[in-house]
Amino acid sequence: MKKLAIFGAIAAFSLCAGMIPALAQQAARVSPHDQYMQRCSSCHDTASSEDRTPPKAQLALSGPDNIVESLTRGVMKPMAEGMSEAEIVAMAVYITGKQPLPKVALGPDPNLCPTQDPIVASKTDWNGWGMDAQNTRYQPNPGLAAADVPKLKVKWAFAYPGKKNGQATIIGNRIFISSNAGKVYSLNAQTGCVYWRHDAVGAVRTSPVVARNSKSPSKWAVYWADDRMNLNAADAMTGKIFWTTSVEKHPRGVMTGTPTLHDGVLYVPTSSMEETVTNETAYVCCTFRGSITAIDARTGKVKWKTYAIEEAPKVHRTAGNKNLLGPAGAAIWASPTIDTKLKRLYFATGDGYTDVKTDATDAIIALDLRTGKKVWSYQATENDAFLVGCTGRAGQPANCPLTVGPDHDFGQSAILRTLPGGKRILVIGQKSGTAYGLDPDQNGKVLWQNKLGTGGPLGGIQWGSAADATKMYVANADTIAVGGPAKPGLWALDLATGKIVWEKLGIRVTCSSPGRCTPSHSAAVTAIPGAVFSGTLDAHLRAYDANTGAVLWDFDAGKPVDTVNGQKGAIGGAIDATGPTVANGIVYQHAGYSGYGGGANGNNVLFAFSVDGK
Repeated sequence: MKKLAIFGAIAAFSLCAGMIPALAQQAARVSPHDQYMQRCSSCHDTASSEDRTPPKAQLALSGPDNIVESLTRGVMKPMAEGMSEAEIVAMAVYITGKQPLPKVALGPDPNLCPTQDPIVASKTDWNGWGMDAQNTRYQPNPGLAAADVPKLKVKWAFAYPGKKNGQATIIGNRIFISSNAGKVYSLNAQTGCVYWRHDAVGAVRTSPVVARNSKSPSKWAVYWADDRMNLNAADAMTGKIFWTTSVEKHPRGVMTGTPTLHDGVLYVPTSSMEETVTNETAYVCCTFRGSITAIDARTGKVKWKTYAIEEAPKVHRTAGNKNLLGPAGAAIWASPTIDTKLKRLYFATGDGYTDVKTDATDAIIALDLRTGKKVWSYQATENDAFLVGCTGRAGQPANCPLTVGPDHDFGQSAILRTLPGGKRILVIGQKSGTAYGLDPDQNGKVLWQNKLGTGGPLGGIQWGSAADATKMYVANADTIAVGGPAKPGLWALDLATGKIVWEKLGIRVTCSSPGRCTPSHSAAVTAIPGAVFSGTLDAHLRAYDANTGAVLWDFDAGKPVDTVNGQKGAIGGAIDATGPTVANGIVYQHAGYSGYGGGANGNNVLFAFSVDGK
């Protein structure tokens, strides 16, 4: 699960009041209306854009399945304590007026592949988050030319559960996808038929990573991280797990960043939902620290673990009859980046949760790849202490920091590139709306910075930029901008200087996702030679000319589509977090991110696009 109400998840629930124990005693005797009034009304019926708690009308747009999932396994699970499954479903129906779709059957999927095709990897695959260990999100061998992009049509579509599903990985003729509803699939890349489905013990939203592994029965392994803070290794031919390693024990920890595979080692980032404990009066805040764990891909054994914040939390002040702890925060939301020349690993961090100052938040950090020892750190925003719902006004909950920061996390991977003249550069975007160019060979010296958007908790540069040899492609969200006008859109920057080559502000349309027709570019960007793909919250996936920014192709993922696994009129919806992956002439994109009308009828869809749909 991604940082809720941070990086664009407005319609995820904001934690409410500290009344859980009393509610648990009476859950079975209360009607859905009364359940809502007792558990939810005090927050959702008085919500404002300032604290980003969604009002009831917006909850209805998110769909019954999203509400059930949030109350059963998501951020609102504490508020549903004592409620039965039937009562939770009844509340979802009361809020939305719709019945949730049936759960995925435990039996075989309806469109099983007739044969088990072998796994044959190639240089044209897209493996993991960023296409390569440098996280460029650039596919140099896409199997289609920029001139073919306007002819892209749906080749097939696959409906599957979840609301914040992972990005597709393509290895040869197989796709591996993950679901926030706890499903991992292997599909045929050409037809969308199902080789296998694994029913995981927790939500999975990290992208699968595939590699050869002698411990796997088929000698191929697929890896994924789940929200139980485990890294799992499964046989890539069957989906059967052969080892699981616990990465983190923190109760509010989650996994959003895809592990990066390099030279037989998986580098696993950790993030958390501790930012949402604002109103939990009994919770002692805050203790989470983002970390990178190096794990042997063959055996699952931990080689080293490094916390972004090196100092362990300790008591720093007393409030609300409890001792508050810190420093804390610096969650790592995205995949780490590998520097094979210097044997280093780069990652970026989120904000802090407490008043205790640390230089590890809102920072780009370099570690020694072999030992995990910190080499250097560049902090872009100091003293950014932030919890969801804290505004800095009088009468704040005890867990709130005394001075609330702007919430200027880094939520994307750093991109390592070599410029035409041989000089190397590390580029990244921040939720402040600023893009940066750093020198990896001079301990992160800032080479340039360019503020493109206004930024804010739901603004700025969020999930992922892309870069070819000369340009950085930057998507800016600005769903809710703070301190200035919103500037959602897509930019191309000169990689060496950071200067704007072209900009394309968000295109406003009447979209298929009622109430969320925002052109916010929050999702990760993907580039191929001559073209750039960027999705928006209003359910549009577009391709732009890499040299001019002209729109080459526009697809509305919010319109009904029949899927290869038997759903008629399935709707994808909002595109956020994940970006397109491109391999062997096919573009793959998940649509249906919760909270923006996506999946409002319970559907999430993986689209496969090819030239003329062939």
